[in-house]
Amino acid sequence: MYFSSYSDIKSDLKRQKTYKQNSKNSHSYNSNDYNNYYNSNISSESQKKNFYYEDSYNNKKNSINEYENIIKSRIGLYNLGNTCYMNSCLQNLIHCKFFIKKLVKINERKKITNNTPITSEFFYLCHKISNKNEEIGNPTSFKKIFSIKHKEYKGHSQLDSQEFCRILLEDMNYELNEVKNKSEYKELSTDGKTKKQCDKEFDSLFKSRENSIIIDTFYGQIINIFTCKCNYETYSFQKVLDLPLLLPDGDKPISLNKLLDEYFEGDSIQFSSKCKKCGKKTEHKKEIRISQPSNVLILSFQRINERTQKKNVSEIKFSEKLSLKKYVDSDCGFYNESQYELFGIIFHKGKINFGHYFTYIKIDERDWYEFNDSKVTYIGREINTTSSSVYALFYQKKS
Repeated sequence: MYFSSYSDIKSDLKRQKTYKQNSKNSHSYNSNDYNNYYNSNISSESQKKNFYYEDSYNNKKNSINEYENIIKSRIGLYNLGNTCYMNSCLQNLIHCKFFIKKLVKINERKKITNNTPITSEFFYLCHKISNKNEEIGNPTSFKKIFSIKHKEYKGHSQLDSQEFCRILLEDMNYELNEVKNKSEYKELSTDGKTKKQCDKEFDSLFKSRENSIIIDTFYGQIINIFTCKCNYETYSFQKVLDLPLLLPDGDKPISLNKLLDEYFEGDSIQFSSKCKKCGKKTEHKKEIRISQPSNVLILSFQRINERTQKKNVSEIKFSEKLSLKKYVDSDCGFYNESQYELFGIIFHKGKINFGHYFTYIKIDERDWYEFNDSKVTYIGREINTTSSSVYALFYQKKS
């Protein structure tokens, strides 16, 4: 059975196709564009950056201080013209403990340089808003560097926050990939192996091509279990960055747990090849389970119907604590690592082309704040967990 990094989960296929179209050239920089912009526009900013590349991380104490200042920052971001989609995503990443802690360590090792332009701009933005002298963060240079690579983000169009988040994380994964000589994709047999053995083998093969703090933080691993009528099982695996959840037709209220049930619901599939045990081409039962839960779990809701260009406004009931134990395969060894706590929410209000994104962020694991572009407002220690405008949820593993 062939193992690859592309998902075959039913609700993920459309998203994968869209992402591939949007970022087909995402790993190809025009170095002249980048260098010209850097030299002519932010040479002074580049000089300012040198201190955190060289001086700010000479000892562990400075690193700890920088990490704490970033994740506890309560500074908004300027809207540069319909960039609320970008600001909402950036604030969730800036306040993601698992990610920022790893990013600070990467910077200590001098891995964030001008050779990692998008990561460099993101980290410099983190550094600027962690400075208590800054009243409002300015993501202008970040957006310009990001737009050199992705031309569709150059102007002031209203774009999708979660699609931007996926592309940004894929870019940083590419820049921070520690694998220099990638191995070839291999066909892997499940014969005579347990699910746990296959799961580890796939993880090892995947990381022989892609291994970064993005993979370690945001990517989970999924196992697809195909069972013949003779009870013979075969498996396939994939890495997934987020879980895109389909909403019911007709704007009906629904709970997050129900949406997850439907995402992981079993299916039937007609195999084109013969079963290795009974030798027949039969209909197989397909089950989807999590084999390795991610450290940070991103759940997005498919509110936009691309065919009708209408927005689904179903009320979604979610919770601050989430258990994925029900969906984790107990044979793969990660059954008890499936408890999560909510730390960020992206909302979208209004219509598709005339809407607005903003986000809630939990600071110090207790206090909720609303980050609405440049405006930051204290909410309290409790939030409303039923909403018709919730667009994405950011959970982190319970420590």
